[in-house]
Amino acid sequence: MQITMKDGRKFSGTPVQIVQGMRSVAFDKQDATLEEYARWVVDNVARNDEISLSVSGSSDEEICAGLVNELLRAGLAT
Repeated sequence: MQITMKDGRKFSGTPVQIVQGMRSVAFDKQDATLEEYARWVVDNVARNDEISLSVSGSSDEEICAGLVNELLRAGLAT
């Protein structure tokens, strides 16, 4: 899978690999767990873009898949 964020950055791989890539370029978030990072993204999108993302799951795989799917659904990535 490959996604392109609205700022033009491209990430590819599994949802976990995509979210790991996103986290690696996020200012001051490289040490966050994937769950913490996903929660941070959801909060920032709500605050900055006024878009509600619904991400849940009990494993990194579920959380990352949910985040990628929600970013695509909301038009924040293609």
